[in-house]
Order: sequence, then structure tokens, then C-alpha cells
Amino acid sequence: MSNTKVIENLETKICKKCGRILPVDKFRMVKGQFHNPYYLGHCKECEYKYQREYLEEKNKVTFSDNLEILIERHYKEVKSERMLDISKINIIPLGTDEIFVRLMDYKNAWLSNYGRVIRFSNGKYNLLQGSYDDYGALFYSLRKNVFFDGKWVYQGVHLYAAKAVVEEFIVNPDKANNAYIWHSGADKQDLYYRNLYPLNQKQYMIVRSHFNKTGDDSEEFILKVMNDIRYKPDDWSRKCMEPVMCGIGYRGSENVDCTSESYLKWHDMLVRCYNEKFHERQPQYTGCTVCEEWLNYSNFKVWYDQNKIKGMSLDLDKDILFKGNKVYSPETVAFVPHVINTLFLNGKKSRGDLPLGVHFDKSKGKYRAEMSFMREQIKLGWFDTAESAFARYKEYKEDFIRDMAEQYKDILPNKVYEAMMEWKIEIDD
Repeated sequence: MSNTKVIENLETKICKKCGRILPVDKFRMVKGQFHNPYYLGHCKECEYKYQREYLEEKNKVTFSDNLEILIERHYKEVKSERMLDISKINIIPLGTDEIFVRLMDYKNAWLSNYGRVIRFSNGKYNLLQGSYDDYGALFYSLRKNVFFDGKWVYQGVHLYAAKAVVEEFIVNPDKANNAYIWHSGADKQDLYYRNLYPLNQKQYMIVRSHFNKTGDDSEEFILKVMNDIRYKPDDWSRKCMEPVMCGIGYRGSENVDCTSESYLKWHDMLVRCYNEKFHERQPQYTGCTVCEEWLNYSNFKVWYDQNKIKGMSLDLDKDILFKGNKVYSPETVAFVPHVINTLFLNGKKSRGDLPLGVHFDKSKGKYRAEMSFMREQIKLGWFDTAESAFARYKEYKEDFIRDMAEQYKDILPNKVYEAMMEWKIEIDD
């Protein structure tokens, strides 16, 4: 009788793992070295259980006791000028800490740290309902200011709530790779900023798998995943985090071109803020800082590539959007032509104690009002008092800024154009 016939006549078999007597169809048939068929000694159930235990042990997430936590969980500081006073528009907050901040690149829109959006239209502030895509992600239909066909225009776009909340409220340690967002408890309806974690694909998969098995997605666990080198991008190393610029800026990646325009802009920005010798020459930059996100060059490069207009020589300006601003950040700076950037230099170093735009002419015994523009002096007249000279300067300079805004309107982001049209010169500037 052949082996096959013997196998076909078997009705039961004892499992070597669990010891049960089971029908032969509960065992997996395989072929031997000489293609002779036979049943495995353990049943399919035990085989599956063994394989599952093996894979779970193999894929179990463990961390070394001396895991170095280089990346912490931090949140962005929001300028008060961006906040909307919802108490005046009868919007009930979802929590005592809910705030709505202006979305700088969108038309008349404010986003809350709970993922809600208010839009101003037809003379009213309206709380938008939003829509959900096929994956259950909430998005809003808004108009975004974009550079298109040689000028700045508004285009209709979908703003995804989770992504926007991360962008506006959370310090993202790796904007180039952290394109995935983990919601605490895997709840996509939860858009509260403290419950959102920007992760790369490897980190996201580890967190999701661990949560599905254990129900654990604590911040402590996620931070360990974020700091474990096994789940970092291939171009990352410990050396990437070492400060190489002004004792505070680091590159964030091994693949960095230190001769690129974006790197040189980053270098100059850090020097203006943190180089003491530079402050001796340009004291107006004393006290300026770079936001935490941009201390990482790789993060700055992402913003730079998204906002730089190809073929144009532009300055990185921090003074126009928010008067008196001292922080370089994605929310407070903009690229503008050099001629626009020079309009907002205040010349405190050379004018002494006199108001902006005022000089005392000893030969005439009068105060002279004049405006400096592109190294040229525009004389505006002589006056008996510094106050009257300043009044003339204020009137002329504000008109001049508005005229320049209109002249360069097509190549200025709308947020810059609006700030220039509303700009006010004060005597204590």
C-alpha cells in the first residue's frame, strides 16, 4: 500500500503539542524531501498559536534602559495678536483653554487648538462644520494665498484639521518626515492639540501596532519610539542633533548642503539672533530669537522650499507682519523684495534720542524731517519742534509704505500687503 493510501485511511492523529486526538484534517499536510506527503506532528491550531507567539515576541517593542531622550514634547508659543476674542462673537469654547488663532496664509480664517475653524464672511464670524473624507478625517474648505502664474492669488483648498492643528500648535521635530499623525486612543475625532503626535511612517506603524495589542499609547511610550534610532530616517544620526551654529542650531540630517541658499539664509538668521559680535555692529537685533522648530535646519528648509519664489531675490523679513516682533518663526516672517524690507529699518543707532525721521540741524536751529530710502535721503522740511517734524515724517512715511504695497502687490503675500496698508508710525518707534 502506498504512503498516500495509508494517509488517506488515517482517521485521527495525536497532536504532539496539545496531546489531543484530532481528525487528520486538523493537521497540515506537507511534502517531504522526496515529495512524499505527510501530516505535521502538531495540529493547525497549535501551529497557528506557536507562530503567533513567535511573531509577537519577535515584534515586541522594547527599549534599552539608557535610551537617550533627545526629543521632548513641546508646544508653540502663539502671539496674542493672532488670537480671536470669541467672547465678542458668541462662540462657546469646547474647553477653558480653547483659543482661535489666525491662519496667516488663509483668507479670514482662524483655527482652534481643538481643530475648529471660524471664518469671517459677509460681515459675520461663522463656525464652520467641515466635512469628512473616506478615511474619517475632518477637513475644511478655505481659500489659501498662493503664488500662481507670477502673482499672489487666493485658491480654494481643503485644510485638514489634524494637520493644521499640528502645524499651528505643536513643535514638529522633523517636518521633512513626520507626515503621519497619531491621535490618542486612535480616535480621529479627537483633534485636541495635546492628543496629536506628528510621526514618521516607521514610528506611526510601531505606535499603532503596540496600541492594537496592548491599548497603550501613552506619551511616555510614544516619546521613546520617537527617540529610538531604529525608527529614525536613514539620514539621521546622533551627530545631527549637535549644535553647529552659534551654539544652538543643528542640522537635523546628514544630507545637508552647507552651500545652498536655504542653509545660508538659516545661517544668517541665527547669526543675527545669537552672535554677540554681530550685535555690536547691529544692536537692533539684540534680544531676537529663532523659534524652537527652526533651530533644526532641516525644518527651516521645508518652510523655505514651500515659500521661496523661484527666480526672485527675496529677504527674510520678521518686522512687517507683527510690529515689534523679535521672533523668527513660520508664523511671523515672510519673504519680501529687498526694497520692501528696507522700508522698516528704524535707524535707532544713528538718530539718538530724537523721534524716528527727525534730525536737529544746528546751522538752522531747527528740526529736519527726512526719510531714508535705499540709501537716499528724502528731505521733508524744517520745523520748530521735534513733534511737528515727526508729524510730517509720519504722514509721508505711511503714505509711502501704502504706495509701495500697491506697487508690489502682485509679488507680496496678502498678509504682508495688508500689514503694510495698515502700518502706523508711532513717535516712540
